[in-house]
Amino acid sequence: MSAVSRPISPTVFAEAITELPVESLHAEAAKLQNDINKLLESNAALEAEKAVETEEGIKFLDEVIVENEGVVKSKEERIGLLKAEVEKRGQLWIHPGKKDEEDQDEAQAPAVNGSGHAEHQQEGGRDAEGGVYL
Repeated sequence: MSAVSRPISPTVFAEAITELPVESLHAEAAKLQNDINKLLESNAALEAEKAVETEEGIKFLDEVIVENEGVVKSKEERIGLLKAEVEKRGQLWIHPGKKDEEDQDEAQAPAVNGSGHAEHQQEGGRDAEGGVYL
């Protein structure tokens, strides 16, 4: 028996996710995207580290970077399988990491009404100062 743990194949992964609820598929995609982001940050740090390394150290760092890139591709493939499963069920795919960015953009951009003026309304049609805008 091998001491090395290997991830399941994409085929087995695709079969396994058919049993999960849509919310779990989105959660798994978010987890995978987080892993990808960390690997990319790690690779950037490793690239910077190469500036002060010996030739042997640079070779080792290059091997680690290539290995990380392979893991990133595997995780991206799994995200693609999750997306395909969600869409196969007729549901909307929410790309992990992008929903938050869109929410932040909407929260920061002022709403504009039909006359071209930014709306300053809260619930009940009143703004923060108590005025009513129609």
